[in-house]
Amino acid sequence: MDDAQVTGASGSATPRGALLRLWLGCFLALLSFAYGNFENLDAGFTMQGARALLLRGDSGLLQQKDGGDSIAEVAAAGYIAQHSGVAFGMTGSDGVHQYVWFPIGHLGLMVPAVALGERVAAAFPWIEERYKARVGSDDAYAKGQFAVDQAMVALLLPSMFGATTLVLLFLIARALGASSSESLLCAFAIGLCTQCVSLFRETLSDGPGLTFVLGALFAVLRALGGGNAPSWRTMVLGGLCAGAAVLTRYQHAFVVIALGAWLTFATLLRSAPRSLRMCLLQFALGGLPMAAILFAANVARFGSPMTTGYPPPLSWFDTPPWIGLPKILFAAGKGILWLSPLLWLCLAAARRSVSVPRFRSLAWTLLAIPVLMFSCTNGWQSGQCWGVRYVSAGVVTFLALVLPQARPWVSSPRAFRWLCVIGSFCAVTSVMAPTRGHNQLAGQAVLADYEERRLQGRINDADLASVRADQADKFFTLPRYSPLVANWRYAWLCATGAFEDEQGAPMHGASGSIAPLFSHTSQDPARLFAPVHFEDRRFRWFWFVLWGELLGVPWWGLLLPPLCLGLWLLRSARAALSKN
Repeated sequence: MDDAQVTGASGSATPRGALLRLWLGCFLALLSFAYGNFENLDAGFTMQGARALLLRGDSGLLQQKDGGDSIAEVAAAGYIAQHSGVAFGMTGSDGVHQYVWFPIGHLGLMVPAVALGERVAAAFPWIEERYKARVGSDDAYAKGQFAVDQAMVALLLPSMFGATTLVLLFLIARALGASSSESLLCAFAIGLCTQCVSLFRETLSDGPGLTFVLGALFAVLRALGGGNAPSWRTMVLGGLCAGAAVLTRYQHAFVVIALGAWLTFATLLRSAPRSLRMCLLQFALGGLPMAAILFAANVARFGSPMTTGYPPPLSWFDTPPWIGLPKILFAAGKGILWLSPLLWLCLAAARRSVSVPRFRSLAWTLLAIPVLMFSCTNGWQSGQCWGVRYVSAGVVTFLALVLPQARPWVSSPRAFRWLCVIGSFCAVTSVMAPTRGHNQLAGQAVLADYEERRLQGRINDADLASVRADQADKFFTLPRYSPLVANWRYAWLCATGAFEDEQGAPMHGASGSIAPLFSHTSQDPARLFAPVHFEDRRFRWFWFVLWGELLGVPWWGLLLPPLCLGLWLLRSARAALSKN
């Protein structure tokens, strides 16, 4: 980190030691409440590719006939081969390797964590055996195989990138003229009182993608902000971040284009200084290696630089935006205006050039790109996640540009305080239940509800068929299924033992599934499964509970050391930064 990265718009330098303590404190605090393994198949498929790359030098997965060495890899490779180009990946140009379609940048980020997991698992092989015995079924184990590898990724990557995101939010606020104390307030209000908080735990690529977007945004702000020109390191690193953002979330290409366009237009102004032209060149040079990696990987895997393994974009974006947009904004279970309530203040402030004098158009552009793009897909809800993760980068970058300039803690202190409280409640709610477990039970309840409606003649067969094709569109839209309420009920049921018997087996039936959670029941046993995943019961979605049980140690013995040290570091960093 060079001087430009630790200097605010006012010229006062931020102590590097304080920034390091801030990062370490955030990392340990976030790690304290991380997942203990993967909560979705996307991360599992990506990790299999990372493990193959580590062990064989090629991220392609192999079926058993081609030399696949684990039940998880064989299952994943077989599924991709059967659904090539339609689900989870595509067969490579050699006809043998099956490549996941999840971004190669995220796959590469997993490799060091997987390497660490492989070493730990080799030293303590009994851990994997104990996990396998505890999971209880071959199908569940196929999804959770290499439990130590999964734990290393789930613990380290989200926490590391979450901590970096918070530090970058602090630096962006400083670059926009906020004091150190105000910048800390902005960073933690955005990071912990909006849907951004979920990215600090999820093992998907959205968290790292957001971090890289913020790194690129910081470089652009330093170039355009006036005052001393940023160093070449800042601009090259910003370009690298821009390229890495695309490698981890291909859709971020549109965001990177917007940032590059802002820099380009600024250089075309007659009054633009020569240093700004150099900033643009350095930013572009920083991004070139990432572009080369992407195109080379695509050619090596699929024989074409533009083929990533995903289906053609038009097959995804086939919904009128006026259908998806209200859901992204207002849906009871995922709407960004409910899960990120600070938007209410900042949207109003961004309409006035007085309250947001600089970069107002850029803020609106960065928000509009993902919101409008993903309002055109019937998968607007973004899968098994808290909030609409597809638009999280837009929400966070918008707030990062607006909040430090609007300063609502001065202009509207009561509203700002209450919106932070409400946002904190949403953030806490996100960890009270696993998204996968909530989605399973909510999907069962929706099907039971609409099947009963069909029996009563209130809907027709076509209506029921549409619900069966996409239950998520219902349970993330209708208020009665909102996780803002259901997650607390889920936690209470886990605490009272409703989902699991004394031997740890799931207790299927109405009383242990959808009846106490959503007040639905059904005559179909398929609608009355308790959470089927071992990790989705008894608070095992917290790493310290899961691994405390597997290792035979008290859960608090795992939680307290990183949490206490992290809080102490955060207090120390706050004290040092507040003096600046």
